[in-house]
Amino acid sequence: MRDKKSIRIYFLGLLMVLGLKLYADQAGSDELLWILRPTAWWTGILSGHSFTYEQGMGYVNHSLRFIIAPACAGLKFWMIAALMLSWSFLHRMKGGKGKLYWTLFSFLAAGLVTIFVNGIRITLSIVLPQLLESTEHIMAHMSSGQLHTAIGTFVYFLSLLALYWAGNQFSQKIGLAETVQKEKFLWAKLLPILWYLGPVLGLPFLSRIAYKDYKNFTNYELPVLAVCGSVFLFLILLLLGKKFLWQLKTAK
Repeated sequence: MRDKKSIRIYFLGLLMVLGLKLYADQAGSDELLWILRPTAWWTGILSGHSFTYEQGMGYVNHSLRFIIAPACAGLKFWMIAALMLSWSFLHRMKGGKGKLYWTLFSFLAAGLVTIFVNGIRITLSIVLPQLLESTEHIMAHMSSGQLHTAIGTFVYFLSLLALYWAGNQFSQKIGLAETVQKEKFLWAKLLPILWYLGPVLGLPFLSRIAYKDYKNFTNYELPVLAVCGSVFLFLILLLLGKKFLWQLKTAK
């Protein structure tokens, strides 16, 4: 069993996430300028389009009719990523200070990753619809809202998987690597998926059940499930193919 000090730090990580959520729910563009500004700057570099801040709205590009608003700040991804990093590998840290430092590091690292990933997501949200405007077959089966959801899911989900892998490698190097047991193949691949689907789909689905709101299910839930399932299947096939080739090589 984990000691009381570890439990307190797990709880601290949860409190930090809840505090960030409470702040995000009440903050407007002016209060979120500290994260919207670097996000708009990074998006401008990637997309080649400049954004100007307009008070009360966010960063705007009038020619594109695109706004980097508070909803685009990526704070939900930050919360998921921070808690995933903190809780998944906290047990590898030595002592109370080590666990506390890891929790603080997880939130800082998740914040920086959020800005980096969010710039990529916003850029794709600008570029892809323009590229697909001439592809009537695709756009006939997908609304602009579904495309936006699919882009965000793809970028965030793949980034969360990459962040979990990086956190796993880094925590083994700075933590108690000699006591870390190799995770089972399936569980190691499922854990980051659950971290993403739980908050993104699980909580909204429970809310739908509570309020008996089953309208527009296909506009959000189905694109999320389709993208996550496709990415996961591709990665599993890639890993299995790599393992198969390695076995062929060693069998010679």
